[in-house]
Amino acid sequence: MVPLSATELLLGLVFKFRYWGLFLAMALGIAGLPMPDELLLTSSGYMIAQGRMHLGFTMLAAVSGSVAGMSVSYWVGRTAFGMVLSRYGARLGLSRERLERHEKRFEKYGHSILLVGYFIPGMRHVTALLYGAGRRPYGAFALYAALGALLWTSVFALIGVMLGEHWRQAEEWVHREMTAIVAALVLIAPAAWLLRRRIGRQGIGGS
Repeated sequence: MVPLSATELLLGLVFKFRYWGLFLAMALGIAGLPMPDELLLTSSGYMIAQGRMHLGFTMLAAVSGSVAGMSVSYWVGRTAFGMVLSRYGARLGLSRERLERHEKRFEKYGHSILLVGYFIPGMRHVTALLYGAGRRPYGAFALYAALGALLWTSVFALIGVMLGEHWRQAEEWVHREMTAIVAALVLIAPAAWLLRRRIGRQGIGGS
């Protein structure tokens, strides 16, 4: 017998137990189990189109499972991850000053990152860890995590409904398109920062 992969195991939970399976699979996937969570959502969208799952209960299971998984990462960040950063950060090239600079940036843009981070594989987990490590209030974190989850799960459940029997193709799209988007951001962000800095200096010099 060929052993099941993590992906097939979690998909099996969705197809067998439906709402409870989707809740558990989403929580495990977002908490760090290596698998494309988008595939869980598109499979659920396919089952909605087939009349095997109800839209309202499916979205409730998907969003609550996502928030549960993010909450696990948040509390890991608030306890173990934060302790590791404070104790071993310097050895990893993260001095106290550098951590404080990252902390200020995250304080300014953290909510936006949390909302859009769902669409970038791996980012949602890291964002929750950083939120916890920064010891930010859990209430605000849970609110933005829920809003981001609602947007993200809605998009991919709809994709599953539209793809129908081809719902598995979403995995290929995520790997191909999201990788290209992340690569573009990595290339564009430093250039935009340098351009903004240069404009700022010219403005100061001109005045």
